[in-house]
Amino acid sequence: MNNSDFFDDALLEKRIETFYGYGNYLGKYWFIGMEEAGGDFEDVKHRINIWAERKEKELDDLAEYHIAMGCAAGFEEGAKLSVPVWRAIMRMVLSAKGQENITVEDIRKYQISELGRKDKETCLLELLPLPSPSRKHWIYGKHCNLPFLANRKNYEDYCIDMRINHISQKIKEQKPELVVFYGREFDDFWKEITNNINPIEFTKPSSSYLEDFLVTRNSQTVFVIAKFPRALPNEYFHSIGRAIAAKL
Repeated sequence: MNNSDFFDDALLEKRIETFYGYGNYLGKYWFIGMEEAGGDFEDVKHRINIWAERKEKELDDLAEYHIAMGCAAGFEEGAKLSVPVWRAIMRMVLSAKGQENITVEDIRKYQISELGRKDKETCLLELLPLPSPSRKHWIYGKHCNLPFLANRKNYEDYCIDMRINHISQKIKEQKPELVVFYGREFDDFWKEITNNINPIEFTKPSSSYLEDFLVTRNSQTVFVIAKFPRALPNEYFHSIGRAIAAKL
């Protein structure tokens, strides 16, 4: 392999230390997932290079970043609603704000003008900083020379405690009204974040199978642990939003 087949190791280290997601730490509504989706080596390299060109921000503007990346279709008139995680987040937010009968056009409008914007009400964070198609895939070991990226276990061992502590501290400082963690297989990580803030017990609503999520609150913030938004009915996210509204 030649140099074009490798990431910039220094840039990967900077990304791990610096990048946390999109939006606004001053926003009311925070959503935290495991990691950003990514494709093959060329796709991921492009994503990370665009981040570098945009001044290596801790939080970037979701629309501005994707437009710079050549993916403007999600943020212009008639926007495509092709990202399931974004659709789920928007349904939870709109339901939490008390909106009924949420339409596709409501979702489209929110995605274009509100979601993950640097001066708006949402903050979209990732526990892990490098894009990946899934936890079963690992492209970094053969495209860089950093020993802690040789395999996914090394990477997670290197990153997770550091990033849990940083996210916990940001929640303590900013006191958002809502924090939703998504991906029930990562419950231990989500509970470690909340326990770093103050130990609180989650409870599970029991009125229907759709309400398979956990919820709690402290004096400032409602916390929710939800399923990863893949192949779930819209009503699942609306039910979470209603539970949030009842707690706020």
